[in-house]
Amino acid sequence: MCENSKYRILVVEDEPEMRSMLVDHLREREGFIAFEAENGQHALDTVLRNEKIDLVLSDINMPVMKGFELLKNVRVAYPTCKRVLITAYNVEDYLELAITHDIGNIFIKSNPFNFRELSIVLRNLLRDDIFGIEKHFAPGTPSCVRTVTNGNELDTIAHDIVSPIPSVVSPKKFELVLMEILTNAIFYGIRNEAPDKKESWDYSFNLEPSQAIEVRMMYDAEKYAVSILDAGGRLKKQDVLYWLHRQIAQAENGMPLGLFDNHGRGFFIARKFVDRVHINIKNDVRTEIILVNYFNPVYAQHKPLYINEL
Repeated sequence: MCENSKYRILVVEDEPEMRSMLVDHLREREGFIAFEAENGQHALDTVLRNEKIDLVLSDINMPVMKGFELLKNVRVAYPTCKRVLITAYNVEDYLELAITHDIGNIFIKSNPFNFRELSIVLRNLLRDDIFGIEKHFAPGTPSCVRTVTNGNELDTIAHDIVSPIPSVVSPKKFELVLMEILTNAIFYGIRNEAPDKKESWDYSFNLEPSQAIEVRMMYDAEKYAVSILDAGGRLKKQDVLYWLHRQIAQAENGMPLGLFDNHGRGFFIARKFVDRVHINIKNDVRTEIILVNYFNPVYAQHKPLYINEL
């Protein structure tokens, strides 16, 4: 029996063709038990009231009840139910609502629609099995692994990880992002340094083996990805949402609220230059950042939000 067949997903979407496409994929291709509703009120009054649902996948902009309002009700009435929003619009426009309603996953309706990516996101959530770059690739895909123990080797590690990947459009930009995330992993995740003291950070250190940062790279014909794993687990979903929002929200003078923030800009830079940023957290245990770029530029248009916290 397919492992997915024990999970029950509710698709809430007002466009009949999109709703049918999603439900058919979840049922026929993935083996989930899938239900459907045309708006949030129908989902609450008819489906959720009568069925045990493991995950609600809801459009944001719908008549009768918006997706955020629906998931707010789901969070209160069904606290164990997973929640994912889906939209064709700019995720940055919804960051303030995501903070308010504790939403970590907003999937993007791309053209062509990325069914494989959706399946990975839903499976990981439903199984509480969010860690691992290999989940984004077919079994047997080779990987390259490096460990970081010295603060002075970040640029070398970033270059060595990126250089074997074929057809990278802007390798220097990807290396820049990788160094930003590596710096966060070491100085915040492991060393717990103060963000307002960056100018005095000492890079001449060696981490203990148990503190080493793992960097893993994989690629196939569709995409390439790099994961950065630290054993600190200090990152918080609400903090990431707050930092991202401050980089796009404007003050009265028209400048970003977070223009002079000492913390959080690395994630904003990653979202700017990378197609997909997956942030996986197990509090006080480990944090994993997965950076994914597709060779097809269509997936660089609107970018989803993926922040999972166990």
